[in-house]
Amino acid sequence: MYIEFDLLPDVDMAPGHRASANLRIIQDAMNSWGNQYSIRFREKTIKYKYRVTFDQDDSYTFWAMSWNPEQHKILSQYRIVSDLNNKI
Repeated sequence: MYIEFDLLPDVDMAPGHRASANLRIIQDAMNSWGNQYSIRFREKTIKYKYRVTFDQDDSYTFWAMSWNPEQHKILSQYRIVSDLNNKI
């Protein structure tokens, strides 16, 4: 299971700098969230997707309930993927 953010949600955008800016926004928000609740996570960027995994499955539920994406639109564009064969 993992949480996946799309770094280029708008098809019309040029990749380069926009993806880097979106990645930085998401990473800052995830680090703040992790520090606030003392929850560790792993992260991985694949192409224009940013993935987050937790060691405990109940952390996904807590994350979904406590995640507050009001600051930037990019923070609300995620999906939770349940893929037992794909661990990062």
